[in-house]
Amino acid sequence: MTKKFVIGHKNPDTDSVVSAIVFSKYLKNGSIPAIAGELNRETRFVLDFLKGKKPKILKKAPVNSQFYLVDHGGLEQSIPGINSEDILGVVDHHQMFGLTTVEPLFYRTEVLGSTSTLLAKMFKEKGRKIDKKSAGLLLSGIISDTLNFTSKTTTTEDKKIAKELVIISGINIKELAQKMFDAKSDISGMSIREIVLSDYKEYKHLGKKIGIGVFETVSTTPFKEKDEKILKVLGDIKKESKADFVFFGLIDILKKETFFYLLSDKEDGICKKAFGVSGKNVVVLKGITSRKKQLVPYIFKSI
Repeated sequence: MTKKFVIGHKNPDTDSVVSAIVFSKYLKNGSIPAIAGELNRETRFVLDFLKGKKPKILKKAPVNSQFYLVDHGGLEQSIPGINSEDILGVVDHHQMFGLTTVEPLFYRTEVLGSTSTLLAKMFKEKGRKIDKKSAGLLLSGIISDTLNFTSKTTTTEDKKIAKELVIISGINIKELAQKMFDAKSDISGMSIREIVLSDYKEYKHLGKKIGIGVFETVSTTPFKEKDEKILKVLGDIKKESKADFVFFGLIDILKKETFFYLLSDKEDGICKKAFGVSGKNVVVLKGITSRKKQLVPYIFKSI
């Protein structure tokens, strides 16, 4: 018997996890929400706060399985073992990366701040009500991906949908955002490797393999004097993954800037072309807080 799963990208963030949960409800076809790795601390807080059930972890595609992808649309960001013929549909808000299918499939993508916003729109279009818990989950996904509407990815629709979800869920959005960001920023007990890989994505562009990790925080103070350790971990990841370029951005949510770690002269050269700044090991990118809209496009153009 073939099982159907709804799953987000590797190193799952809040938007990918809540999208998998809510899209499985939208489908009404017995599909099972799943995640492609352990929950980060922000997402764990969200599920605990809303009394949501942790989805099943899949490290590889089970035999006789089909998938709906949420919050990503490329196989390089999916769990191992998924083939294009196994994909039943995609709901996403990112750039499109190399998905080729033999048969037509459902593919919904829009320029929005989060996949959660898109899912809420899909419910509205069908005239279907969103239950209170799902509204809270989707609201959390929007807050997370738009950094509470401060990210450059934020759209008017994100804000409009969020207001509607606040009414349904009864949640104080300011208080929820603060608690989420406090949980997101907590690095106690985490290794540098865990921090770097907590939101790390791999891309392929013009025959090059690029890894870009980010970590969002309300305070960069705990990272003082950790530059060498971060660079060491980046070097290990680059060697293990056989990547051509590896980057890491420590994003200060409140100051709206990114400390961008450059492993070698190769990464520094790309950074100089992309952002007009150069430096040894770490540079500060003022006003940059979005990997999707502000890092990836310019890095790709520079390559």
